Amino acid sequence: MPRKGSWLGLAAGLLTAVAIVAIDVGFGPDTVITTALVLAPLVAALLGTPRQTVIVGAAAVVLALVSGFWNDNFAEAGYFLRTAIVVAGGAVGLAAALLRAREAGNRNRLGVLMDAAGVVDDTLSLEETVHRLSHIVVPALADLCIFEVTRGSGPERLGVRASGPRAREIEDLFQANPELPSAGGVGAAVKSGRAQLIPDVSYEELLGPAHDEARLEVLRSLGAASGMVVPLRARGRSLGSLVLAVTRRSRPAYDRDDLEFAELLAGRAGLALDNAGLFSELAIAEAQLTVVLGSLAEAVIVQSAGGGVIYANEVAAKTLGFESAEGLLATPAAQVADRFEAYREDGSRLRLEDLPGRRVLAGQEALPVVVRAVDRRTGEERWRITKATAVRSRDGHVQFAVTVIEDITEVKRAELAQRLLAQAGQALYSSLDYEHTLQRVAELAVPELADWCAVSMPDGEGCIRQVAVAHAEPEKMAFARMLAERYPVSEDEPAGVPQVIREGRAQTINQIPNEMLEQVAKDPEHLRLLREVGMRAVTILPLETRAGVIGALTLVSAESGRTFTPADVKLAGELARRAGAAVETSRLYTERSHIARTLQSALLPPQLPEMPGWNAATLYRAAGRENWVGGDFYDAFPVEGGWMLVVGDVVGHGPEAASLTAEARYTLRTAAMLSGSAVVALSELNRGLYERDPGTALCTAVCVTLREVGGKGYAEIVCAGHPLPLLLRDGRVEAAGRCGPMLGAWEEKSWMPVEVPLGDGDVLVLYTDGVIDAEGEEQRFGEAGLRGALTGTGTADDAVTRIGRALDGFEVGEQADDTAVLAVSRVRVAVEAVGAVDLRAGA
Repeated sequence: MPRKGSWLGLAAGLLTAVAIVAIDVGFGPDTVITTALVLAPLVAALLGTPRQTVIVGAAAVVLALVSGFWNDNFAEAGYFLRTAIVVAGGAVGLAAALLRAREAGNRNRLGVLMDAAGVVDDTLSLEETVHRLSHIVVPALADLCIFEVTRGSGPERLGVRASGPRAREIEDLFQANPELPSAGGVGAAVKSGRAQLIPDVSYEELLGPAHDEARLEVLRSLGAASGMVVPLRARGRSLGSLVLAVTRRSRPAYDRDDLEFAELLAGRAGLALDNAGLFSELAIAEAQLTVVLGSLAEAVIVQSAGGGVIYANEVAAKTLGFESAEGLLATPAAQVADRFEAYREDGSRLRLEDLPGRRVLAGQEALPVVVRAVDRRTGEERWRITKATAVRSRDGHVQFAVTVIEDITEVKRAELAQRLLAQAGQALYSSLDYEHTLQRVAELAVPELADWCAVSMPDGEGCIRQVAVAHAEPEKMAFARMLAERYPVSEDEPAGVPQVIREGRAQTINQIPNEMLEQVAKDPEHLRLLREVGMRAVTILPLETRAGVIGALTLVSAESGRTFTPADVKLAGELARRAGAAVETSRLYTERSHIARTLQSALLPPQLPEMPGWNAATLYRAAGRENWVGGDFYDAFPVEGGWMLVVGDVVGHGPEAASLTAEARYTLRTAAMLSGSAVVALSELNRGLYERDPGTALCTAVCVTLREVGGKGYAEIVCAGHPLPLLLRDGRVEAAGRCGPMLGAWEEKSWMPVEVPLGDGDVLVLYTDGVIDAEGEEQRFGEAGLRGALTGTGTADDAVTRIGRALDGFEVGEQADDTAVLAVSRVRVAVEAVGAVDLRAGA
């Protein structure tokens, strides 16, 4: 938007005209140079405004008309020809001035947008933001600007800036009177919240019914000619309004183009105010993205009905790989298309006739198309949205196709990165079989990131084994596996995957020459197979863990012809990093699970001993993940005159619980086998736990001593803070024993044994609280659920089976606590067998 105030164009044009007239007069009638007056409007167009060009052009035409006086050639044909040339030159100069003014206006607008984008990108306070924005708008776009926002309590004026000799008075007037403008076109526009153009500003209407002469005089000094009101918006919300006014002395009145540009600028201003913390905190990354998107230029191409390119801007030329628009226009469309491999978003090839511009020329519907274009010369890959519109004649025939190409490469790469990493994360942590998950990751990388993807790891025997490979075509995957099997890669090879694994540094080669293949090939057949792959580019990334590099991720570009950009390598590096972390996690998980299973099995007897006269069965289920060690335990071993059964539960999980479990089990076993007394064994364990960590190393246990006296069975029950055993007799289920204090909580405590006779078919069930605490959809399993499951059972095996089946059908979600059950039932055997108890059994 050119502004007034510079008279250089007018002065230079008139001086040029005067100089040419002077020379023409000096030469006399014999030499006529009146035609040179055409230079005057051209000089004015180059240095001045369209209005100055019109003045100079008119002066040049007048001088050409009166030149017949001193050249004495009014009646000659050359006189009229020269005059016509000057008139034509004036018209050309005016056209050039208009074009120059428009170009200057566009540059000015672009500068304003870029400056506003800079404000968006900066981290500024609200006052700094308003100050910067107002100085950008005035005087580049307006002579007066007012920033006003809407808060919960009503409108609030953030800032005012004016230009001119009385700028400070005007700013103070509007800042001190936030109700202005209150009436007329501007006031109504502010209240409506819609963008409006005010072609003629009335000062009386601005001040409203309360105006006075002093205020009116200040406003008149501004000399406002027209104004605009545009809403300030950000992220779908209306923040307030921006009022702009221009004076008659600075530039022409605003028009619809100015209003559209002001709306665009208001969007940037609204975002800048939002970023400043007026309405919400916004990440700096989002502001930077706004700056980038606001700065993008689109490529424009115009094709004739025959398909030839008749216009292209410079952005189009650069987009399509030409140095200039002229070079693009001189190249046939088919040759331009041959420069690229074009694919649709789904990966299928895109033919030239399927492009929107060609479809428009053919009279077909042309929807926008997302194109992935790979430059055959450089291998560079770009994503573009191509749209086309038909320009029709009056009779409806298509005369031209206007194609607009928008580069969305960065957006698509961001989408690809987010989607690929999200899918890879899901695949990597969905299974503990790392080879299976690595294969899934390789498949995700193809074909969007590369044509081939392979994952290799050392096999521990001096070779690099290919654990995963992917290609869009299954037969080529078989080819890759065959190649890897026939020509294994040694760990000590100087380059490629072995080098990356040794050094831990990525390698990217975007042009693979034949000489490199010859160096790598192990024999002529190997070289032939490598050439058959058709590799153009390769990038190899290390799979790193905290322990070091454990493998490599290889991406290969072949038939697509693309090369790997730094963004591609960065994305592949992140993919390799996550894959390495997943492999390490899987290995650690497997190792910890093995340790946990080994430790857990060591804390439980491998099998219950044979107990003549008694039948016992067990159920054990550790809660949580596989690498958790449970705190529940059970045991069965001989004591003097019978057998002792133990079920216990220590507090906690993991290594600490394992330590307590081992101490509890073996203390009880040793003390009971030496003393033959459950009370002595519990006292000994209580003393050890209390000395270990008073009140913290806690354990509950129930001990049952089974004895045979006179052909009858008896169970002596001692309970230490543990759920009482359940006795199943004659179809009834009832608790047996007496509750006693928990182990490890007090230094000295005593427990009272309770003796219960056990006849044939009686079943005694010992269990931990994990059984009754099992979580269902709405409630716990509880003792009632346990009693219901046991009702009707007659053997220990049946009791354990019923409990396990009931828990499986009741529990919802992951098991919350360890579960241990030990059931014993009385069976009739020969007296001799009962009496022969070997204290070493089960030891």
